[in-house]
Amino acid sequence: MNTNENDKSKVHSVFDGIVEENNPMPTWWSWLFILTVIYAFLYWLHYEMGGGPSLKQEYDQALAIYQKNIEKNAAELPTDTEESLTTYMKNEKFLLEGAQIFSDKCAMCHGLSLEGKIGPNLTDEYWVNGTGQRRDIVKVISNGSTVKGMPAWQSLLKPTEIKNVAAFVFSKIGSNPVNPKAPDGLRVKKEVK
Repeated sequence: MNTNENDKSKVHSVFDGIVEENNPMPTWWSWLFILTVIYAFLYWLHYEMGGGPSLKQEYDQALAIYQKNIEKNAAELPTDTEESLTTYMKNEKFLLEGAQIFSDKCAMCHGLSLEGKIGPNLTDEYWVNGTGQRRDIVKVISNGSTVKGMPAWQSLLKPTEIKNVAAFVFSKIGSNPVNPKAPDGLRVKKEVK
C-alpha cells in the first residue's frame, strides 16, 4: 500500500490519459535562474542608472582609437622614393620579416606563394592597383583596395612592417607559383628587381 500512496502523491493531474507528474526543478537550475535575474538587475543598474557606456559610445571610442592609429602611422610613414625603396628592399632581414608578416596576415587571401586565392595573384605582370612599382605596393598595403575588398593596414601595421611586406611581395614578382590565379587587372611589362 505504501508504494501506491507514493505513486499517487507524485501525480499532479491526469488529462486525456496523460499523466502530469509533480517533479520539481533541480536545485542547481533554480539557483542558476536566480543568479541570472540578479545579474540582469545589476547589468540594468550599471548601464541605465550608473552611467555605463552605451554601444554607440563604445563604438565611438574604438573609432577614435582607430583614427588616432591611422594618424600616428601616417605621420611616421616617410615619403620614400622608388630609389630609396629599392635600396631598402634589398635587405635580407627586411625580406624575412616581411615574409613572416605576409604569412600571418595576407596569405589567407593571397596564398602562401602569392598565387592568389580570394585576392589577386601577386607574382604576375597584371596589377589591379598601381603599376607594380615599389611605391604602389606600399600604397596599396597602407590604404587597402576598395575594388577588391582589401583592408587598409596602416592602422594595424607599423610603417616599417608595411615596407617589409612590400619588399617581400616585390621580391616574389615573376616567381611563377604552382596553380596561380588567373590574371586580373592591367598588364604592366617591366623589368623585375
